[in-house]
Amino acid sequence: MDTKKIDWLNVGLIILTLIAAFWMPFALFLFSYAVLGPLHYMTEINWLEERKYFSKSNLTPWLLGACVLFICLGSFFAEGRQNPVLSGYHNTLNASFAAGFFKWLEANLVHIAFISFVLGVALAAFKGWAARLAVVLMGVSLAYAFRNSNNYTVLVGSMLPTIIHVGIFTGIFMLYGALKAASKPGLIAVGAFVAAHLVIIFWPINPSSYFLDQSGDVAHRFNQSGFQGVIYQIGQFIGSFESASTYALNSESGIRLGIFLAFIYTYHYLNWFSKTSVIRWHQVSKRKLAVAIFIWIFSVALYTYDYRVGLLALLFLSLLHVVYEFPLNYISIIGVLEELGEKFGIRKKRAAPSE
Repeated sequence: MDTKKIDWLNVGLIILTLIAAFWMPFALFLFSYAVLGPLHYMTEINWLEERKYFSKSNLTPWLLGACVLFICLGSFFAEGRQNPVLSGYHNTLNASFAAGFFKWLEANLVHIAFISFVLGVALAAFKGWAARLAVVLMGVSLAYAFRNSNNYTVLVGSMLPTIIHVGIFTGIFMLYGALKAASKPGLIAVGAFVAAHLVIIFWPINPSSYFLDQSGDVAHRFNQSGFQGVIYQIGQFIGSFESASTYALNSESGIRLGIFLAFIYTYHYLNWFSKTSVIRWHQVSKRKLAVAIFIWIFSVALYTYDYRVGLLALLFLSLLHVVYEFPLNYISIIGVLEELGEKFGIRKKRAAPSE
């Protein structure tokens, strides 16, 4: 399928996803995250590996992977305080000589996530280790400066791996592709993507028609996913929630944010799978394909059994694909600025980075 046909397909996918998100937001999110998500993680990581992670260093997967490993170890340690599944892990480590290290990880999860982003940018932007180290040290300084900022915590801890990754970076990547290919259908797809967000914000809704019984299966699984907390944090960040006493998912703001999450996550996955010429299923080895299918089936089974268990089991893979994409996010942002600069005669476009 050529680029223009894919762009028109994405216009249709945006419309269909938006309709589905308004129809059953929370159920759609749960389905997309559990069924489409794991397959997306594996195929994108494989694609990024083939393109050397859009980085100038062979150490990129190891350095960024180490950041993800530390985040997961600290997250599992924190989860073990209240989740019986990981209580043994937490209690064993808490009684070991490494307890101080794991407590440090738990206390600095947001900072490690921020440094992983800064590191990803440094690895994509610079060839010399002196420049990379200088950028990382500046990142450490910023993390220390904002250590007591709630906005920093929400932006990095909640929004960077969720709505910034699947929403903002998806839009930027779409815009970069459309500008680079000089594709009018691509620009129309970007416009439709932006318009969908405006519809979610301003389209009148009746909260009572979306009512979720807190003891119901959808509400239970959504709470297990941890995304009720994400919705509440985002709502507080934008000033929509004033008190935690109201069940967020049944408020108008909570429902709009639920529609927003269902739309951006589902479209993020569908946008990726629509790029058949990028994923190149027909060129994937049978062994890799068999392993991917096995992991996918096992993942979906875990989510079906217990959504929280599925999320924890897939946490490393989920975060890995987010962090591995940071160099590409940087290149996409720079690419958009250069394409626009060339278009408006501000500056000449520099040569594309070697892959």
